[in-house]
Amino acid sequence: MTWADAVLLDAVAMQMPTEKTVLNHIYLGELVWLRRVQGHSSAQITQFEAPGDIGTLGTAWPLLHREWLDWAGSVTDWSVPVDHLNLKGEAFRMPAWQIVLHLSNHGSYHRGQVSATLRAAGIPPPATDLILWFRQNPGFTA
Repeated sequence: MTWADAVLLDAVAMQMPTEKTVLNHIYLGELVWLRRVQGHSSAQITQFEAPGDIGTLGTAWPLLHREWLDWAGSVTDWSVPVDHLNLKGEAFRMPAWQIVLHLSNHGSYHRGQVSATLRAAGIPPPATDLILWFRQNPGFTA
């Protein structure tokens, strides 16, 4: 997630810096879910504001990624339930691993939208496939 967000953010910043709406949505999704897994069960995406421009997003996003990595490094039981409310105020309880998997899927989906926007503008989007990350980080083990 960290790598793919950064690759796509760089491409948008260089080619279409005003096209930040979907990137902001990804950022806010990552932010609200982090707050929820940190114990703020009533956190809502509407309570947060995205950075105002692509440069500020480029500064804020790595800090958010660092928070995610710090949180993940502290997890000893990925099945621990996380209480949260959806936008309708309905209560849910899900294991942390499902939330992290959802977040990864959410980001992939929306990075695809950004890639399509770049492609439609005649700009080749960067590749953000997970297999590329593994190839660039051959020593990684889970």
